[in-house]
Amino acid sequence: MKVLKNNVAKLPPAQKYCSLLFDEMSISAELHYNETLDRIEGFEDYGYERTQKFADHALVFMIRGITKKFKQPIAYFFCQGSTSSHRLVKLIKDIVPNLHSTGLHIVATISDQGATNEAAIKILHADTKAYYLKKNVEYRNDVYEIQHNQERLKIVHLFDPPHLLKGIRNNLITKNLIFTMDDEKYEAKWQHIIDLYKLDSTIPNVKMLPRLTDYHVLPQKISKMKVKCAAQVMSERVSSLMGFLASKNIINSEARGTASLCLMFDQLFDSVNGSYDKIVDGKKYRTAIKNKSPHFELWEKYLPVLKSMVFVDPKTGKHQRPPTIKNWEVTIRGLKTIYQYLQTKGIKSILPRNCNQDTLENFFGASRNIGCRNVNPSCHAFASSYKTLLLNNLMSTHSPGNNCEEDFASSCLSSYHEIFINSNTENSNTNENIVCHDFPQKPCIQNQHGINVEYLTSQTHTYISGYILKKLNLLLLKNCSCLAQLCSTQSNNNHNLITAREYSQTFISLKYPNKIFCSLVQKVIDLVSEKLPTICHTLNVKATLINIVSELINLNILKCQLHEQMFGQIFLNFTIKFLIYNWCNSVNKILNGKQSINKNENDHIKISAYERYVKYSKYKHLKNRKF
Repeated sequence: MKVLKNNVAKLPPAQKYCSLLFDEMSISAELHYNETLDRIEGFEDYGYERTQKFADHALVFMIRGITKKFKQPIAYFFCQGSTSSHRLVKLIKDIVPNLHSTGLHIVATISDQGATNEAAIKILHADTKAYYLKKNVEYRNDVYEIQHNQERLKIVHLFDPPHLLKGIRNNLITKNLIFTMDDEKYEAKWQHIIDLYKLDSTIPNVKMLPRLTDYHVLPQKISKMKVKCAAQVMSERVSSLMGFLASKNIINSEARGTASLCLMFDQLFDSVNGSYDKIVDGKKYRTAIKNKSPHFELWEKYLPVLKSMVFVDPKTGKHQRPPTIKNWEVTIRGLKTIYQYLQTKGIKSILPRNCNQDTLENFFGASRNIGCRNVNPSCHAFASSYKTLLLNNLMSTHSPGNNCEEDFASSCLSSYHEIFINSNTENSNTNENIVCHDFPQKPCIQNQHGINVEYLTSQTHTYISGYILKKLNLLLLKNCSCLAQLCSTQSNNNHNLITAREYSQTFISLKYPNKIFCSLVQKVIDLVSEKLPTICHTLNVKATLINIVSELINLNILKCQLHEQMFGQIFLNFTIKFLIYNWCNSVNKILNGKQSINKNENDHIKISAYERYVKYSKYKHLKNRKF
């Protein structure tokens, strides 16, 4: 925020007006131990609160200039499923005042039509209404307010226009739309669009609607996430051709209503998504909003039409009015309110395209393409890509193949390079790498086939003790004579696994720990296994475990003037770090279905991971079934 404040101070007043975008991106549930920050990433994290739920979504807040082309990711959080409406309200109330303190003026928030997003905005409006009722003052429901010191910040909420257009199209696929226009009642049907497309497909060589494909029209093939597919169907070209053919009774004459609907949403979408200052290709509504621009007349014409709209289920005759219709009204009125407010600040025109979520969608697309294509990155991978994009000033304005237009925002207000220079992040105290995949996993406590579980457990723990001893020798002991206090004078049955893992029987490269050292390692493993699931979501997890172990276990087993003081610290630092990495690796295998849990498992995080895997594997199975 300090860096942002310094950069905002350089902007003229008219360029400080911006919108706050927020949306969620799907990520994979996966744990990763961040040694630098000493915390396990992959759990829900809202900054002020961390839980033990596995995070599978990243919630990102970004600001975007309304009059100046800039964009800046502000914050990200990890959550399980959609963020609850009340938590979202808290985050908005925290972020907006902080941004206002930098000198920026947030005039709008922008989101998609997610249920929790709508609920959060309703709560903010309800809070504002309650504030005015207490003061016995009339409340205008086109804005909500957030308290900042002694000031009430007025904010308009807009819904992302591409999502609004898709919302109408998706509802029209399964339901008919009844509306009144110019005092005449119409019923639009998706079947009319299918009939038009099939008729056009019979024409050889040249088509009247060359852009339309099966993926635009046929319900079983429609790409429901592609805005382009919705915009090319709900277009002036489709409208004019359908209207002409309906007037000649070449297709059902009732298709006139569907033609009128397509033209209406073509013009409305242009009016709320314009990116040109002047008229291009005859599209007069795809321009900037100005004092005498045609937008206002268009909106006055179509707002009553939107209000009259109702969807009807053709099978049951049940009337429905999905939120997307009202959200169109909210967004149109919101743009009018924003323009009227900015007019009082000396701003003569605004581009509606600057009031959508394209910058955030492009950010998500870019984060998935860092390094290699990764549709569902982990929390750790997302955080890394977030920093990389800031470091590179967000790179391109458009992500190839992404579901949005070029965002036209030229650059960030502050790069990660500036933030990095001003940060005080401490580096890790040690540089050694932990390699966990080379170890035998802790065996499941099952004895279905007469397996000697105690023997296998003992061999595994002895092998791990030998590995830790070998690392301690490299890090601290350096083949000092005191090493003999921790090693066996000769191998015995407890070392069978270590002996089997020797690369050469003539040259001994592994360490053979004695009972004292094995007992110490076993006590640490047992204690960490007990405590780690309870504190895994907290900060400073390794430091906390080191303190717990230091208080409960005697580490004074080495007598050496050179090494006895540092032995306990280095032993615990390495051993606990290894156990954390190994625990995260085990949980990830359970999450991915690569490892099961035994019936006697008492680690509630592993149990939760297994339950999640079972739940989502069933969902994927049902989703992939062919009926």
